[in-house]
Amino acid sequence: MENLNEFLNCYNEKDHSIALNNRNIYVSYSGDYKGNPINHVHNSCELLFIEQGGGEYKIRDQQYHIEKNGVLIIGGTDPHSRRFTQVPCIRYGLTVLPAFLQSLPVINSYMNVYRTHSPEEANKLRGIDDVTFNRMVSIIWQLREETKDNGQGKGDMVYALLLEMTIILNRLLQLEKQNISGMYKTMSDIKNYIDFHYAENLSLEELSRIFYLQPNTISKNFRKTFEKNINSYIHSVRVSNAVRVLEKNDISITELSEVVGYASVNTFLRQFRESLGISPLQYKKQFEQYKEDAGKTRLTWDIREKKKY
Repeated sequence: MENLNEFLNCYNEKDHSIALNNRNIYVSYSGDYKGNPINHVHNSCELLFIEQGGGEYKIRDQQYHIEKNGVLIIGGTDPHSRRFTQVPCIRYGLTVLPAFLQSLPVINSYMNVYRTHSPEEANKLRGIDDVTFNRMVSIIWQLREETKDNGQGKGDMVYALLLEMTIILNRLLQLEKQNISGMYKTMSDIKNYIDFHYAENLSLEELSRIFYLQPNTISKNFRKTFEKNINSYIHSVRVSNAVRVLEKNDISITELSEVVGYASVNTFLRQFRESLGISPLQYKKQFEQYKEDAGKTRLTWDIREKKKY
């Protein structure tokens, strides 16, 4: 088992980005020593557990404050930005792919836990008592040990740990258990189809043909199930995957828009800016700066640790 100091900021930024979009479960432990603002979006749902320090997050158009013994949940494909206001900000990150969670019995009826909550609901996850917070950290650490080899998250122990984490969070949030009806399953299937086929034609007419439902039925029930407009969700998935491509490759904007399913470059640019508040080129520049700053942060931490001994 790793030492906590060895675990802090131990990830490679490129591998970290890939994990946020492709691994069923991923655990990180990060420490930042300056404000370090960044705009971000990824496919997985992200849970942040603040051990020390604090920050301001903007998720879509809502503002959130998080500090010691607080948890913030960011829904998959929800664009977010953050700035640390109390440094060092040391936090655990647990990311899980929604499609993976939906495949798990019992947990699939608690999917409301793994969405972005209103600021009022999110306040229920601030100032958590030490016993509960430390138990959640212990679960994160155990999940790290169980999944660090491949991140697939398979096995009874992983399921048991995720179920316990889900129930703890649900109790804190005081949410009602969802009714897993046939329509809920169909909408989940449509959502998962969008997640994996974002580069293809995803018009309501095409989805209607694939799932044998009227377009209005899909539109109405998707919003009811996930509290999101289906077209907005499609755009968010495409932008999230555009970000993933940008972080890994040098690619023209025209090619990028086609890769993630846009026939019009202008539509892609508009949706990207609406989601993240900046252009793809600005995002690329910002991400490169973030990687450079992250490297300096790791160096700063290494120096601090060496001075202890």
